Amino acid sequence: MKRSFFAFALLLVAVSFGSVSAATVEQSIENLKSTDEATRIAAIQELGSLGDKAASAVTPLTSLLQDTSPQVAAQAAHALGQIGVADDTTLEGLLALTGSQDPQVRREAISALYALHPGHEKMLPIFAKLLGDADPAVRLRVMNALTETGKPAVPELIAALKSEKGALWACLILRELGPEASDAAPELAKVLTTGKGALKREALLALATMPKAATAFTDAIVKCLDDPTLAVSATYALGRMGTMSPEVEAKIKANVESKDKLLGTMSAWALAFTHPDNEAFKQDAVHRLAQGVGSSNAIIRAMSAQGLISLQAKPETLKAELQDPLNDAGEPVVSNAMGLLSTMGPSAIDYLIAALKHPSTRFDAIAILGSLGKEGAPATSNLIALINDENPRVANQAVVALGNIGPAAKAATPELTKSLESGEGSIAHNSALALGRIGPDAAEAKATLLKVMQNHSDPAMQLSCAWALLKVDSDSASTREAVLPVLKDAMKSDNPIIQNAAKEMLGKLNSAM
Repeated sequence: MKRSFFAFALLLVAVSFGSVSAATVEQSIENLKSTDEATRIAAIQELGSLGDKAASAVTPLTSLLQDTSPQVAAQAAHALGQIGVADDTTLEGLLALTGSQDPQVRREAISALYALHPGHEKMLPIFAKLLGDADPAVRLRVMNALTETGKPAVPELIAALKSEKGALWACLILRELGPEASDAAPELAKVLTTGKGALKREALLALATMPKAATAFTDAIVKCLDDPTLAVSATYALGRMGTMSPEVEAKIKANVESKDKLLGTMSAWALAFTHPDNEAFKQDAVHRLAQGVGSSNAIIRAMSAQGLISLQAKPETLKAELQDPLNDAGEPVVSNAMGLLSTMGPSAIDYLIAALKHPSTRFDAIAILGSLGKEGAPATSNLIALINDENPRVANQAVVALGNIGPAAKAATPELTKSLESGEGSIAHNSALALGRIGPDAAEAKATLLKVMQNHSDPAMQLSCAWALLKVDSDSASTREAVLPVLKDAMKSDNPIIQNAAKEMLGKLNSAM
């Protein structure tokens, strides 16, 4: 099976950063016995960094879950999650820590348990109970774990809806789960009559994600239209349900002209969404939503961008409607439109280039431009300018994007060559791979690729350069001869990832010779 470029790049970068040069497992385990807290913590962190190679440390680390120092106990829990191996004693110790008085200890215990996957029957009751935790970071970890658990978590979430502390967070998770949480619809409908403001709004939004199940509770949702604080959420829920009775539609049409701009926009969207063939409804909704993208209100901006995506308006229509809102728009407006821009394809390039100017949207804009492949070529010069960005994450993403654009980004060859020669770590790897993606048009980089391949101490870096050389100059006998020893050496590596990559490349090289 042919390995994709992305898999190959990930493989090589993972190899580059996968090794750990530190004390042996045995020495670190011995250091766990130290009376000095800093020494114990350093040993714990070292063992955690070794992953499953430190499986023999599970028992001594488990004993530290009961350490008198909360920081030691928290670090031990974190390391156990990193190692990914646990027995019943370890699981029991981590479960006990979820009741710790220290929020950091609770956070790390929850994260470790999630990483170890001890089974729904043990985890769900604990997580449901912790939904009402006073610490936001604990709640966030619990919410992530329950969301990842999916349908098996629904019964516990239904129970949490009856809890004053956990109900709001349960609604948020049920909204993320969507249709697979449809069994919760009856209890969510009860919240619409027994709950209070914010909780009712979240219940409506959760029901909106399970439209078929919510249909049985249309009457309760419609009643919420008469409450000014719930009307927008109720309109959204009714729109997502896909159909409306004449009476409900009459109410929605009346609200289109509401003085409340958010309600008016949402009402226009609901009509367009439930009548996809009605061009008049769609044009009105698209216009209102496009104007909403430029609103000073963050909620309206976010809602408008999502609404435009759901209506699947034609790219040319979106471009025309967004011209005014996004022209010279401030950072918040551009940021909230990123999801929308990603759906527009090449027609969004001008806006994406503008988004490169804003720190908060730069990374996402680069990623979208890279996803366009050769069609992202008009942004090549802008991406080249970011190769040396002070933010290494941005610089790395720009290199990857240029590689995705491929031969059309040949103008980037000089800067990518410099980045390969002077860069370190993943940016050097990605620069080599990007040059390989550009191919023969990056021929001027051949000498540098050859030099780095022959002089670099990292086998993964050598393989990256070898791969790139074969892409840049595959027809040259001298290139094949230069690459061959590197591949043969890599075949002797103790690392199976390097060995397999070299084997695949060597097979292709032999078949071409």
